[in-house]
Amino acid sequence: MKAYLKQLFSYRWQPGMIAWLLMRLSGLGLVLYLCLHLGVISYSGKSPEDFRAFLALRKHIFVKVLESLLILAVCYHANNGVRVILIDFGFGSRWQKQLFIGVVILTFVLSTIFLYPVWYG
Repeated sequence: MKAYLKQLFSYRWQPGMIAWLLMRLSGLGLVLYLCLHLGVISYSGKSPEDFRAFLALRKHIFVKVLESLLILAVCYHANNGVRVILIDFGFGSRWQKQLFIGVVILTFVLSTIFLYPVWYG
């Protein structure tokens, strides 16, 4: 096990591999969110009091952090999806590293714009 971990951390991570791994993790996170979201919505629709309690819960700091992670995952997943489409059609396959850096920058810019109402709205 120790040799495996040493090999894993000594591996030279390429931008394409990091993009692939983050795409899979963000996709799994979005599927998990969708399942939880459907459960919460079905529970909170039972009565008006439950729905008001649900809306009050949105002001909790833990929920805001989870919403921030959701927005970050959605922005990254969408931007990286466009990068993958461009590469699949033959545009930019030589510039994978630059495209990945552009995806990360665009993700943080869009996330900042979309996160403003969550924290200050």
